[in-house]
Amino acid sequence: MTTVELPLNVKNTDAAILMLGGKQTIAAVINSSIKSGSQTAAENTMELKLRKDPFHHPIQSSFNSSEKVLLKISIPKKSLPADYYSNPKKYPVQHLIKLNEANSDTPNYKLHAVAIVDKTYSFKSIADFQITTKNNSMVQEFNQAIPETNNFKTIQKYFAQNQNFNGISDYKDTDKYYNNFDHQLPPPPILSPIKYPFDFKYQKNPFTTAIKDVESGEIKVVSTKNTLKLYTKMIDYNTNDIPTTPAPELVENLKTLESKPLPVNVPEFYLQKCIEWLRQIFDIKPIWLRKQLEDIVPPDLKKFIKQALPYVSYIYKSGPWRFCNVKFSINPKSDSSFWIYQSEYFRIPGLKFVLAKDSSNRVVPNTLNQQKEITVSEYLFFNGITLPSTVTYQIGDILDLDITTILKDHRSKMGSDFLREIPDFQDGWINRQTMEVIRRIIRYKLNRIVKEESIDQNKIIKILDTTYVETDEIDEKSEMADAKDYDESRYEDARDDEADDEFRADEEIDIEVKEEEDILEDSVENEGNLLKKLDQLNNDTSSKLSQLIGFIKQDSIEE
Repeated sequence: MTTVELPLNVKNTDAAILMLGGKQTIAAVINSSIKSGSQTAAENTMELKLRKDPFHHPIQSSFNSSEKVLLKISIPKKSLPADYYSNPKKYPVQHLIKLNEANSDTPNYKLHAVAIVDKTYSFKSIADFQITTKNNSMVQEFNQAIPETNNFKTIQKYFAQNQNFNGISDYKDTDKYYNNFDHQLPPPPILSPIKYPFDFKYQKNPFTTAIKDVESGEIKVVSTKNTLKLYTKMIDYNTNDIPTTPAPELVENLKTLESKPLPVNVPEFYLQKCIEWLRQIFDIKPIWLRKQLEDIVPPDLKKFIKQALPYVSYIYKSGPWRFCNVKFSINPKSDSSFWIYQSEYFRIPGLKFVLAKDSSNRVVPNTLNQQKEITVSEYLFFNGITLPSTVTYQIGDILDLDITTILKDHRSKMGSDFLREIPDFQDGWINRQTMEVIRRIIRYKLNRIVKEESIDQNKIIKILDTTYVETDEIDEKSEMADAKDYDESRYEDARDDEADDEFRADEEIDIEVKEEEDILEDSVENEGNLLKKLDQLNNDTSSKLSQLIGFIKQDSIEE
């Protein structure tokens, strides 16, 4: 069965069908989706016209082939509320069922499946800007002479009156031409290229307040909180000097913590305990992902993980160990055995994590070398079946059978060629062919799992049989488009913030409130410095930007 979801309250079915082009047009579109390969996107798209006008911009449909079950629910009239027929929208079906179940004097409701819906056409895109042509004499004349007539003489007369649209000059008086009056022109074919609405989610920042400068009277939005730097050592992949100790500020603080016994239940006590716990964990495994550490840390120490990690580890900002916390003095580029700790991050737009019902399942990661006393929640790993709650994975911890089989086969067949002599910025120690196969399979499966679609093993085989040379570039969109799994209109406005969160969380945490006068002084100073630098690059832009300060409340350039 095929369903059409209209963004309308349909009271007249015949009128709704005409708005879609009529029964023949609807049937042609539905039948085109059954054909194999030859139909175009236009043939498989319905158009919803809200009014009868040749210049009206219709809303185009979206097509979904996911299967759904159409149910028929029969509820005895005796169990219906007294005012049901006067206001049926007041009572959802779920509420009526509960009323029926609660009334023992009436028969039970009946429910049975009517059909399987395997094709759904919906109109989720926003309507384009519309221009009414009812009072446009030029357009009305055109409608009568061209679309609504079969008389050639009428058309000929129309073109003769308009001089075949040749030699029509604009107003010589430029001022008159640009005056604000109706030029009686037909609307353009399209006014807005945006198909789907975007929610900017504007809301007040709870950690800011508006204050008034006593001298200038200018209103500024300033922060009500200060930040405590965690002093995390973060390095680029090409950095040769590997950190061996924490930042000097942390070394001094650690001496203070260890100089005397700390009272139980104070933050410093738990921070010290968390540091000691992390030291033991990093002795077992030298490179960790923070989400895994937060999963296995004792509950009373969990809130101190971010603050304690800079005491025992540093972070790579780029390269094959990106987002990983690495134990001090450990250099993963020095030994090929560190390939199992390489991390891969997959940006899957539109991905929304939902914790599975069996989230209590725990596994022993392969990178722990059979340390069975440490188990991590399975939803932090990629198993190729269920949707994980993260998109960053260490190669050695991937649970998907296709990936583990590929690693085993490639190591066996390639021998010494499986690992490089020198690690690569993109692929780390592993050869390009293996890494490309792993990336493309994970990316493909994640997209299928997100859309709740089955995995096509033919696609997996195609990826395995493809040779990826050193000059190939990783292009997520082209790969997803090739697998016919990438929907640009669906994903273009979405974003995944997990990567940004990794760095924000490891750079600073919120602490005490700062005095408003100090905040205002810092804001003005930073603002002035920024304008001064911009003035050196582009004087005109700097001048225009400075005039905008104070125009809106959130006017701090630095903010």
